[in-house]
Amino acid sequence: MQEKAYNWIAPPPKVQLDQEGLDDIKGLGRLFLPAMTNSDFEPVYTVMQGDSIVKVQKMGRSLFLKPGKYTVYLGSGNLNQMIKKSVTLQPEETFILQPDWSGLTIRVIDEARNWLKEAYEIYRLPEGEAFGIGYGADEQLGENPQTWILRPGLYKIVKLGEHVNTYLNFATVRLLPGELTQYTIVVDSDTKNFIGAGILLSEIKKPGLSTWTTYSALYGSFTLNRANDVTSQNQQTSMAFVAQLDYNVKYSTNRHFFLSRGIVEEGWNMQRKQNTFRSYLDNVRWKNTYIFYFLPGIGVYGRFFLETNLFQTTYYYDKPRTILLYDVDGKLHVKHLNAEKVDVSPHFSPLELKEGLGINLSLIRSMRANFNIRFGMGFRQNLNKELFIQSTDNDTTFYQKNSIYQRGPEASLLGNYRFFRNIMITSELDVLAPSGNYNRLVYEWENNINYRVSKNISLDYTIRLKRDPSIISYVQSEQILLLRYSFILF
Repeated sequence: MQEKAYNWIAPPPKVQLDQEGLDDIKGLGRLFLPAMTNSDFEPVYTVMQGDSIVKVQKMGRSLFLKPGKYTVYLGSGNLNQMIKKSVTLQPEETFILQPDWSGLTIRVIDEARNWLKEAYEIYRLPEGEAFGIGYGADEQLGENPQTWILRPGLYKIVKLGEHVNTYLNFATVRLLPGELTQYTIVVDSDTKNFIGAGILLSEIKKPGLSTWTTYSALYGSFTLNRANDVTSQNQQTSMAFVAQLDYNVKYSTNRHFFLSRGIVEEGWNMQRKQNTFRSYLDNVRWKNTYIFYFLPGIGVYGRFFLETNLFQTTYYYDKPRTILLYDVDGKLHVKHLNAEKVDVSPHFSPLELKEGLGINLSLIRSMRANFNIRFGMGFRQNLNKELFIQSTDNDTTFYQKNSIYQRGPEASLLGNYRFFRNIMITSELDVLAPSGNYNRLVYEWENNINYRVSKNISLDYTIRLKRDPSIISYVQSEQILLLRYSFILF
């Protein structure tokens, strides 16, 4: 069966056994059932002796048992639908149960290649025997599609709620012994009806490459307003552009999880009486998180975040003003006379860096919701090269800011929840209790509501709250409402 394992996501059985790295136990036999994908997403197998359950174990994991005869039940469905195998274990013998069963994964996507958590049902043909309900997975959020372990044969997949004999919203697949079939169903993003099904090479995970996934999309919006509401003769025009580049790179195995996400948000507008476009949204964020799970749902995390701006920051005034810039010692640095604008920071300033190390707890991991808690030690560096902050008392006075270095205990709360089919709420709260001179709590809280309107169009509302007394005394807030058109890059 090593040759038939070429299309598995998991390595061949013998390689899996070697990777497990367990030594034999004197006087006991060893039973091993190989996994075709990820053992966390395959149904467990049960070992019985007579009418008694001896042990339950994950696929791809060994069991050490006393010598004797056993019955193994494996696969999806109820007990009567499971695959039944009889095995006899000898002392200090490794028994690899050769897989003559079939594996099936089903991804659900729409025309824009968005992963969807749509429900479906599986029936075995020609009997019409129901094997259960499954769901697609949003792999961009770190989820994985479940693996069905079934007897070889012909199966019918239908949209949840459809009858087994339906002529609409169905697909069929023939499963071969010892092989994994990676199936894809394409649904209409509006009606959620099946519009395609089969094996898509772009959606197939391959051995050696299956642990890595990438996703990248470009979002954009444009607003144009032309009106004569000021004077009857003169029409005035205002325009605004917003572009957002979002990419994800993910590595995921049983014990290791790595996610790198980069977001570039840029916005320009030209208001009435302006003759040039001005930048009003300029944000670059790069988030990297690595987790090593030493127990299910419990692991050690390390993270590195970066946030900055691409372009220099400029303040504009309606009429010429006298503008004063003071250095970090409070001495006058520059005085601008009759100026209508002033540059207060160069490219890539401020540059905010965050590092953290600690414990990660995955409390909820379900089809609708995910919730993680992290706590550990955090480090922050605010590198403020030639950065000037506007005075709260006078809008023409600016003070230069020093670079700030902080460290202390940190905690993070991360969660997402899906309402109905097309509404996703995501929230992330990041808190640091810095030691030293800046001992006031620092936090950043980002909330996002995404409502998918149609195939490539979604309404996206984001609110960010940030408090860092070492930089600004008040709580900074930012709200962004976008009607976004998405274009998948790769």
